[in-house]
Amino acid sequence: MPLQTQKLGQALGESLTLHSTLCRREAGAFQKAIQSGQEVVVACTQEKKLFTELATQTEGATSPIKFVNIREMGGWSSDAQNASPKLAALLAAAHLPEPDPVPVVPFKSEGRLLIIGPLDKAEKAAALLADALQVVIFAQGAGDAGGAQSRQYPVIAGQLTKLTGWLGAFDVSWTENNPINLDLCTRCNACVEACPENAIGLDYQIDMNACNSSRACVKVCQAAGAIDFNREPHEAAEKFDLILDLRAAGAVGPGFSQHAPPQGYFKWDGQDLSTLIKLRDMVGEFEKPKFFAYKQKLCAHSRNETVGCNACIDICSAEAISSEKSRQQIKVNPNLCVGCGACTTVCPTGALTYGYPKAQEQGLKIKTLLSTYHAAGGQDATLLLHSQDAGAACIEELGRSAQLKLAKGVPANVIPMSLWHTASLGLEVWLTAIAYGAKQVLVLNTHEEAPQYVDGLNAQMAVAQSLLAGLGYTGVHFQIIQAKSAMDLDVSLQANLQAQKQLSSQSKLQVPAVFAKYAIAPEKRGTLELALDHLSEHAPAALMTPTKSSPCQNPHPWAV
Repeated sequence: MPLQTQKLGQALGESLTLHSTLCRREAGAFQKAIQSGQEVVVACTQEKKLFTELATQTEGATSPIKFVNIREMGGWSSDAQNASPKLAALLAAAHLPEPDPVPVVPFKSEGRLLIIGPLDKAEKAAALLADALQVVIFAQGAGDAGGAQSRQYPVIAGQLTKLTGWLGAFDVSWTENNPINLDLCTRCNACVEACPENAIGLDYQIDMNACNSSRACVKVCQAAGAIDFNREPHEAAEKFDLILDLRAAGAVGPGFSQHAPPQGYFKWDGQDLSTLIKLRDMVGEFEKPKFFAYKQKLCAHSRNETVGCNACIDICSAEAISSEKSRQQIKVNPNLCVGCGACTTVCPTGALTYGYPKAQEQGLKIKTLLSTYHAAGGQDATLLLHSQDAGAACIEELGRSAQLKLAKGVPANVIPMSLWHTASLGLEVWLTAIAYGAKQVLVLNTHEEAPQYVDGLNAQMAVAQSLLAGLGYTGVHFQIIQAKSAMDLDVSLQANLQAQKQLSSQSKLQVPAVFAKYAIAPEKRGTLELALDHLSEHAPAALMTPTKSSPCQNPHPWAV
């Protein structure tokens, strides 16, 4: 990477020494730094594991350590020689304190796993999991091969009637409505051989639509007594900690079809072993942040049992939000909430706010990124908001491709910022970014986002863009980038860069003449008012100049 340590040091206000093999030959410099007791930021994520292990082995190491990726985010790019302001911004943001702690949502799993699907596939999955989890199989047909001759796992069957819950608390109900009792069945195959209609499969259940009541199976099963056509259907229920669903998409029966299923529920196609690896680790006590805060008094959902707003309910991909119209409010299930923040983004009143990280913490990060970038001489700042999972992986892949000369990479003026989820920030924060001096805010969407998220973000961007246009700011300041691969992202970023270069002076992106210094408010409405006030006060001169025909000598542009 063409790192310019003098420029970076000037931007950060400190002296920098460049190390090329800090995790190997020059590891002593790292060890000395972490013995100082001061916070240490390591600008390398590739060897994060190695640095962490080295820290645990270093006597007297007391420094907290943070990691930041400056390589794929800008150092590996076709214009990396111009990326010093961006790298300085990323390093400055890495020094920010961790978000304040918030209440947590606890989960407890003892490893009771229910595998739902064809018996042959379920038994194969069970063989890979039974040493770590307590496996029970809910057979849904025999599959291609049927069950193994020796029964190694508890097997239940019947008509699935209920499947609800989350990690450590799944409720499963079913109706045992088959003449064959699987607890008594010895899998001797005598009934399968004796049935003249071939109505009994190797899941050892009878297809009642094919059976013509010859009862040959009953005669050959007298010793085990597992077949009883007079047995009344029996309702059964049980609790499980984990669910592995092997059923094909659109299978009949209850399940979790929402875009973001509950934690502890996994779909598996029989190919990707990472799913099973995750399952094996799902034993013990877990917790996640409570991502939201709700103020019922601000909620526009219901008054006098009349529904006025369903924005949060409609957009939630986890189906974690429901209506309590009689109580004139919504209800958010923290166990189902996955922290996407889409509900807080589309909430028109600010009744739902994002709790982790808080708006003030996100605002401070944006302010630090942009102020450092500008102080280091950066121009035409573009903020690229991406998720910390698929979004970050896409950018890292793009950086690697750029290093191999297969792509251009992230442009020098594009500053990536990682979010838990890209739907968690809305127009009040985007407008604040413009007030801070960003010429554009791009939101990277990958395969992670639910379709309704894209619709919600587009609607928010349309409102934000209208506000800026009404204030006289020309150009398109907000854009969603859809990218399923690094090459998609590269094409979009380069196309956007070229488009901005070709704009005429009348349509170029405009930002306030003076960049804002205010801090984002805890409440959505307060932040929006601060942003609009600043953008209005420093709007383009043409709009701010009263005309002779105007009776108002001091017009308020955003009210026009």
